[in-house]
Amino acid sequence: MKILLLFLPILFYSNFLYSNENQPFSRGKLLYEQKNFSQAKLEFEKSIVLDPKKTNSYIYLSKIYSESKNTKEEKKNLQTAVLLEPRNEEALYLLTQVNITQGDFKSLGVNYITLSKNCSKLCDKLILIKNSIDKFKK
Repeated sequence: MKILLLFLPILFYSNFLYSNENQPFSRGKLLYEQKNFSQAKLEFEKSIVLDPKKTNSYIYLSKIYSESKNTKEEKKNLQTAVLLEPRNEEALYLLTQVNITQGDFKSLGVNYITLSKNCSKLCDKLILIKNSIDKFKK
């Protein structure tokens, strides 16, 4: 019984820490959906501080930067997401969109090939990307 009483605070504390790690991302996502981008940005940044490998935080930050037309930061966050998770379809798709608008066909080709080899959810977007590439080549 004494052993259980010793471990109970440790279990409670570790559960508390784990639940707090997910809160900034969840709050950020909710704020993003409410279009409160400045507060959402802060929450996603907190999420990254707590878990620097949380790919979705970088993706949402890129979406926020896209809203404010800050292409440099948008692309940087997407590149980080792809670096952390090279087969993340959403990050690859969004990055190809940025590459298309910037005319960065070298990076676009690599991302397009990776996305086409690994697509399971966004395969229908490949046609849109191909059409965009063809328009820019004309």
